[in-house]
Amino acid sequence: MIDLYTWNTPNGRKATIMLEELGQEYTLHPVNIGKGEQKASSYLSINPNGRIPALFDSDTSARVFESGAILIYLAEKFRDLSESLLPSDAARRAEVLSWTYWQTGGLGPMLGQFNHFTSIDSHASYAVQRFEDESFRLLEVLNTQLNETEYLGGNEYSIADIMNFPWVSVAFKTIAEANKEKFTRFESIMRWHSVIEERPAVIKGLDRLANLNSSRY
Repeated sequence: MIDLYTWNTPNGRKATIMLEELGQEYTLHPVNIGKGEQKASSYLSINPNGRIPALFDSDTSARVFESGAILIYLAEKFRDLSESLLPSDAARRAEVLSWTYWQTGGLGPMLGQFNHFTSIDSHASYAVQRFEDESFRLLEVLNTQLNETEYLGGNEYSIADIMNFPWVSVAFKTIAEANKEKFTRFESIMRWHSVIEERPAVIKGLDRLANLNSSRY
Protein backbone atom coordinates (compact mmCIF):
# COMPACT_ATOMS: atom_id res chain seq x y z
CA MET A 1 0.00 0.00 0.00
CA ILE A 2 1.26 3.46 -0.90
CA ASP A 3 0.91 6.36 1.52
CA LEU A 4 1.48 9.74 -0.13
CA TYR A 5 2.20 12.80 1.97
CA THR A 6 1.75 15.97 0.00
CA TRP A 7 0.10 19.38 -0.40
CA ASN A 8 -1.34 21.39 -3.27
CA THR A 9 1.87 22.90 -4.67
CA PRO A 10 3.66 22.32 -7.98
CA ASN A 11 5.99 19.74 -6.44
CA GLY A 12 3.14 18.17 -4.52
CA ARG A 13 1.04 17.68 -7.65
CA LYS A 14 3.65 15.63 -9.48
CA ALA A 15 3.15 12.54 -7.33
CA THR A 16 -0.65 12.47 -7.54
CA ILE A 17 -0.46 12.86 -11.32
CA MET A 18 2.07 10.04 -11.55
CA LEU A 19 0.00 7.67 -9.40
CA GLU A 20 -3.11 8.42 -11.45
CA GLU A 21 -1.18 7.83 -14.69
CA LEU A 22 -0.18 4.42 -13.33
CA GLY A 23 -3.73 3.71 -12.14
CA GLN A 24 -2.55 2.89 -8.62
CA GLU A 25 -4.52 3.19 -5.41
CA TYR A 26 -2.93 5.27 -2.67
CA THR A 27 -3.81 6.89 0.62
CA LEU A 28 -3.46 10.65 0.53
CA HIS A 29 -2.16 12.35 3.67
CA PRO A 30 -2.39 16.15 3.39
CA VAL A 31 0.59 17.93 4.94
CA ASN A 32 -0.43 21.54 5.55
CA ILE A 33 2.76 23.47 4.90
CA GLY A 34 1.02 26.72 5.84
CA LYS A 35 0.76 25.36 9.38
CA GLY A 36 4.26 23.92 9.40
CA GLU A 37 3.10 20.29 9.50
CA GLN A 38 6.08 19.32 7.33
CA LYS A 39 8.32 20.03 10.34
CA ALA A 40 6.49 17.68 12.71
CA SER A 41 8.66 14.86 14.08
CA SER A 42 6.25 12.24 12.73
CA TYR A 43 6.68 13.60 9.22
CA LEU A 44 10.44 14.08 9.52
CA SER A 45 10.76 10.34 10.01
CA ILE A 46 9.55 10.01 6.41
CA ASN A 47 11.28 13.05 4.97
CA PRO A 48 14.16 14.33 7.13
CA ASN A 49 14.37 17.44 4.94
CA GLY A 50 10.91 18.59 6.03
CA ARG A 51 9.50 19.22 2.57
CA ILE A 52 6.70 17.73 0.49
CA PRO A 53 6.02 15.37 -1.18
CA ALA A 54 7.10 12.11 0.44
CA LEU A 55 5.96 8.55 0.02
CA PHE A 56 5.98 5.37 2.11
CA ASP A 57 5.46 2.05 0.39
CA SER A 58 4.46 -0.63 2.90
CA ASP A 59 4.97 -3.33 0.25
CA THR A 60 8.71 -2.64 0.16
CA SER A 61 9.18 -0.62 3.39
CA ALA A 62 10.66 2.12 1.22
CA ARG A 63 10.44 5.77 2.14
CA VAL A 64 10.98 8.10 -0.79
CA PHE A 65 11.30 11.87 -0.71
CA GLU A 66 12.02 14.50 -3.38
CA SER A 67 9.53 14.58 -6.24
CA GLY A 68 11.95 13.34 -8.89
CA ALA A 69 12.97 10.36 -6.77
CA ILE A 70 9.29 9.53 -6.17
CA LEU A 71 8.45 9.50 -9.88
CA ILE A 72 11.48 7.38 -10.73
CA TYR A 73 10.70 4.96 -7.89
CA LEU A 74 7.12 4.53 -9.05
CA ALA A 75 8.16 4.10 -12.67
CA GLU A 76 10.65 1.42 -11.67
CA LYS A 77 8.22 -0.38 -9.37
CA PHE A 78 5.44 -0.47 -11.96
CA ARG A 79 7.73 -1.11 -14.92
CA ASP A 80 5.07 -3.02 -16.85
CA LEU A 81 2.84 0.06 -16.79
CA SER A 82 5.43 2.74 -17.34
CA GLU A 83 7.72 1.97 -20.28
CA SER A 84 6.89 5.25 -21.99
CA LEU A 85 7.06 7.18 -18.72
CA LEU A 86 10.65 6.06 -18.06
CA PRO A 87 12.00 4.20 -21.11
CA SER A 88 14.39 1.27 -20.76
CA ASP A 89 16.23 2.19 -23.98
CA ALA A 90 19.42 3.92 -22.84
CA ALA A 91 19.27 6.95 -25.14
CA ARG A 92 15.56 7.62 -24.60
CA ARG A 93 15.92 7.10 -20.85
CA ALA A 94 18.83 9.55 -20.72
CA GLU A 95 16.77 12.22 -22.50
CA VAL A 96 13.83 11.78 -20.11
CA LEU A 97 16.07 11.87 -17.04
CA SER A 98 17.95 14.90 -18.34
CA TRP A 99 14.75 16.94 -18.54
CA THR A 100 13.59 15.50 -15.21
CA TYR A 101 16.69 16.73 -13.39
CA TRP A 102 16.69 19.96 -15.39
CA GLN A 103 13.37 20.75 -13.75
CA THR A 104 14.57 19.99 -10.21
CA GLY A 105 17.75 22.01 -10.61
CA GLY A 106 16.48 24.88 -12.74
CA LEU A 107 12.88 25.56 -13.67
CA GLY A 108 11.30 24.76 -10.29
CA PRO A 109 13.76 26.68 -8.09
CA MET A 110 13.88 29.71 -10.37
CA LEU A 111 10.11 30.00 -10.84
CA GLY A 112 9.64 29.41 -7.12
CA GLN A 113 12.00 32.24 -6.18
CA PHE A 114 10.51 34.57 -8.79
CA ASN A 115 7.05 33.79 -7.48
CA HIS A 116 8.20 34.40 -3.89
CA PHE A 117 9.85 37.77 -4.48
CA THR A 118 6.98 39.11 -6.56
CA SER A 119 4.40 38.02 -3.95
CA ILE A 120 5.83 39.98 -1.01
CA ASP A 121 5.95 43.70 -0.33
CA SER A 122 9.64 44.05 -0.93
CA HIS A 123 12.18 46.51 -2.29
CA ALA A 124 14.41 43.65 -3.40
CA SER A 125 14.31 44.75 -7.04
CA TYR A 126 17.63 43.08 -7.80
CA ALA A 127 16.28 39.69 -6.67
CA VAL A 128 13.07 40.13 -8.66
CA GLN A 129 14.97 41.02 -11.82
CA ARG A 130 17.49 38.21 -11.36
CA PHE A 131 14.86 35.50 -10.97
CA GLU A 132 12.65 36.96 -13.70
CA ASP A 133 15.51 36.95 -16.19
CA GLU A 134 16.50 33.38 -15.32
CA SER A 135 12.88 32.19 -15.39
CA PHE A 136 12.41 33.53 -18.90
CA ARG A 137 15.74 32.06 -20.00
CA LEU A 138 14.67 28.62 -18.78
CA LEU A 139 11.27 28.94 -20.42
CA GLU A 140 13.06 29.77 -23.66
CA VAL A 141 15.11 26.57 -23.29
CA LEU A 142 11.90 24.62 -22.72
CA ASN A 143 10.18 26.21 -25.70
CA THR A 144 13.16 25.47 -27.96
CA GLN A 145 13.04 21.80 -27.00
CA LEU A 146 9.30 21.64 -27.62
CA ASN A 147 9.80 23.20 -31.03
CA GLU A 148 11.62 19.99 -31.96
CA THR A 149 9.72 17.29 -30.06
CA GLU A 150 6.12 16.69 -29.07
CA TYR A 151 7.05 16.01 -25.45
CA LEU A 152 10.15 16.86 -23.43
CA GLY A 153 11.78 13.44 -23.63
CA GLY A 154 10.91 12.91 -27.29
CA ASN A 155 7.69 11.90 -28.98
CA GLU A 156 6.20 10.09 -25.99
CA TYR A 157 4.80 11.47 -22.75
CA SER A 158 7.10 10.74 -19.80
CA ILE A 159 7.97 11.63 -16.22
CA ALA A 160 9.88 14.62 -17.62
CA ASP A 161 6.55 16.12 -18.67
CA ILE A 162 4.94 15.30 -15.32
CA MET A 163 7.85 17.00 -13.53
CA ASN A 164 7.70 20.19 -15.57
CA PHE A 165 3.96 20.58 -16.14
CA PRO A 166 2.95 21.86 -12.66
CA TRP A 167 5.67 24.50 -12.70
CA VAL A 168 4.74 25.68 -16.17
CA SER A 169 1.18 26.00 -14.85
CA VAL A 170 2.57 28.32 -12.17
CA ALA A 171 4.27 30.35 -14.88
CA PHE A 172 0.93 30.63 -16.67
CA LYS A 173 -0.73 31.84 -13.47
CA THR A 174 1.89 34.30 -12.24
CA ILE A 175 4.38 35.26 -14.93
CA ALA A 176 2.08 35.17 -17.96
CA GLU A 177 -0.56 37.38 -16.35
CA ALA A 178 1.99 40.10 -15.62
CA ASN A 179 4.06 39.63 -18.79
CA LYS A 180 1.56 38.68 -21.48
CA GLU A 181 3.53 40.10 -24.37
CA LYS A 182 6.70 38.27 -23.35
CA PHE A 183 4.88 35.01 -22.73
CA THR A 184 3.01 34.78 -26.02
CA ARG A 185 6.23 33.90 -27.85
CA PHE A 186 6.29 30.52 -26.09
CA GLU A 187 3.89 28.94 -28.56
CA SER A 188 5.33 25.44 -28.24
CA ILE A 189 5.04 25.53 -24.44
CA MET A 190 1.42 26.58 -24.71
CA ARG A 191 0.72 23.77 -27.19
CA TRP A 192 2.38 21.21 -24.92
CA HIS A 193 0.63 22.50 -21.80
CA SER A 194 -2.81 22.38 -23.41
CA VAL A 195 -2.30 18.74 -24.43
CA ILE A 196 -1.14 17.60 -20.99
CA GLU A 197 -3.81 19.42 -19.00
CA GLU A 198 -6.46 17.43 -20.89
CA ARG A 199 -5.06 14.03 -19.93
CA PRO A 200 -7.59 12.21 -17.69
CA ALA A 201 -4.92 11.18 -15.18
CA VAL A 202 -3.62 14.74 -14.91
CA ILE A 203 -7.15 16.01 -14.25
CA LYS A 204 -7.64 13.33 -11.58
CA GLY A 205 -4.27 14.04 -10.00
CA LEU A 206 -5.00 17.74 -9.71
CA ASP A 207 -8.52 17.11 -8.46
CA ARG A 208 -7.21 15.01 -5.57
CA LEU A 209 -5.56 18.15 -4.18
CA ALA A 210 -8.01 20.78 -5.37
CA ASN A 211 -9.61 21.38 -1.97
CA LEU A 212 -6.27 22.10 -0.30
CA ASN A 213 -5.19 25.72 -0.10
CA SER A 214 -2.30 26.46 -2.44
CA SER A 215 -1.90 30.24 -1.98
CA ARG A 216 -0.26 31.70 -5.11
CA TYR A 217 0.36 28.24 -6.53
